[in-house]
Amino acid sequence: MSEIIRKQNYVREFIVNIVKEHKQVHVYNDPRDYLDVYLDEIQQRQKLNHNSVINYKNLPRMAGHLFVAGTETTSSTLRWAVLYMMAFPEIQDRVHQELDSVVGRNRLPKLTDKTELPFTCATLLEVQRIASVAPLGVPHSCGEDTTLGSYTIPKGSIVVPNLWAIHHDPDLWPNPDEFNPERFLDENGTLQEKDELIPFAIGHRACLGKHIAKMELFIFFTHLLHQFTFRKPNDSPSLSLTGVFYVSHNPKPFLVEFVARG
Repeated sequence: MSEIIRKQNYVREFIVNIVKEHKQVHVYNDPRDYLDVYLDEIQQRQKLNHNSVINYKNLPRMAGHLFVAGTETTSSTLRWAVLYMMAFPEIQDRVHQELDSVVGRNRLPKLTDKTELPFTCATLLEVQRIASVAPLGVPHSCGEDTTLGSYTIPKGSIVVPNLWAIHHDPDLWPNPDEFNPERFLDENGTLQEKDELIPFAIGHRACLGKHIAKMELFIFFTHLLHQFTFRKPNDSPSLSLTGVFYVSHNPKPFLVEFVARG
């Protein structure tokens, strides 16, 4: 837990410094990015004497949410996807075949193709399960004294969900360390999403951005696989499917050769 806190503090300091830099050079009504737009809104509300949650105190928090939840976890999942496609070329071939059959070679995949790409979607779900880029989810605070089974959780307790344990529970997922997209398909090859797959957590405090994250993952994954074959470069180090934990659970650095598909 101390290592997690240390890394969280590092990210927090990084974001606070970026916000400070933006405040120093900010020009009202001439935004360069999200932070400048937020700063514009703060100044506008101050001119109108509006007491708002859009303020300098909350700006680093909002930036942090976008950085960690909106980009880092998605990019980490995509890195795992590339790695697993290299490690399991037969699965990559099946994704290629399905994309070519449904989408063809004359256009890129669209969200409307999703229902016709069950194996591709199952592969992406299996990446999310086995990689579990947010293995301990997001810590939450208990709002009131709560009893869960034989346990009493006092109000104010920090609750950390172990999503990794759920995604690797052999009672839920036979051979959980095996990369097997078929576990998300029924006997007819129809996609079967499972309630036990919870990469965005569950309940009222689940990830607010899960819907856009799902769309991003599908679009990036299918576009990359439609256009490229991922191969391990000759003489590069052996592939490792053992991850490391930074802000999220990431694959170890690896080399990949992007081979354009005809």
